[in-house]
Amino acid sequence: MDSQFWIKAWKEGRTAFHQDKVHGKLVEFFSLLGAEGGQKILVPLCGKTKDLIWLQDQHLHVHGVELYEEAVKAFFTENNLSPVTVSKTPDFSEYKYRDIHICQGDFFKLQGPETFDLVYDRASLVALPESMRKDYAQVITRVLKKKGKYLLIVYDYDQSKMDGPPFSVKENEIYSLYEKAFSIKLLDMKPALQEGSRLSAMGDGIKQNVFLLEKK
Repeated sequence: MDSQFWIKAWKEGRTAFHQDKVHGKLVEFFSLLGAEGGQKILVPLCGKTKDLIWLQDQHLHVHGVELYEEAVKAFFTENNLSPVTVSKTPDFSEYKYRDIHICQGDFFKLQGPETFDLVYDRASLVALPESMRKDYAQVITRVLKKKGKYLLIVYDYDQSKMDGPPFSVKENEIYSLYEKAFSIKLLDMKPALQEGSRLSAMGDGIKQNVFLLEKK
C-alpha cells in the first residue's frame, strides 16, 4: 500500500473513516492522558477530523500530520479557520492557525526525537497494512517524550471476513509493537457500532479497543 492508495480514496470520496463530529472515545478517555495546557499532542494521519479543534479547546498545541493536501485545506475551510499561514520544509508543507498545526507530507519522515508530550491515534495504525506498522510504531516511539502518553484506538476482527483498511490490529500485536518502550493498558473493548456502516454491519464480530500507553 503506497501513498497513491490514500490520495485516490480522498479524490473518490471513499472516506468513511472521516466523522463529522468529535470522536466519543476521545472525549470519554481524554482525562486519562493527564494533559496540561500548552503541551504538544500529535495526531497522525489526521485527515480533516473535528478532533483537532476539540483538542485545541483543551488548551493543547495540536500537531496533525496528513498526506493529502486537499484534506488539510478542507479542514481549515470547513471550520472557518483563517488566516492560515503556510510554510515549507524539505519534507512538509506546514499549515498553521493559532494552536493547530498540520504538516502535509509523509508521516514516516516526521522528525524527532522526543518532540511531543502526547499522541492521539484514532484511525492511523489501523489504516496501515501489517508490513508498515512496525515502522509506524518506531516513529511514534521516537517522537514521544519520556513519560508521554498515547491514546490508541484500534479494531479487532477476523481479517478474512473483511478487507482492510481499516485493518484488524489485535492486542498481541500492540504488545509486540510497543511493549519494549511503553507500559500498556487496555481501557475499553466494545463492538464498533458507530464507526460507519461498513464496520457496524459486522455487529459483535468487530471490536473497537482503546489502549493507553505510557512511554517508559
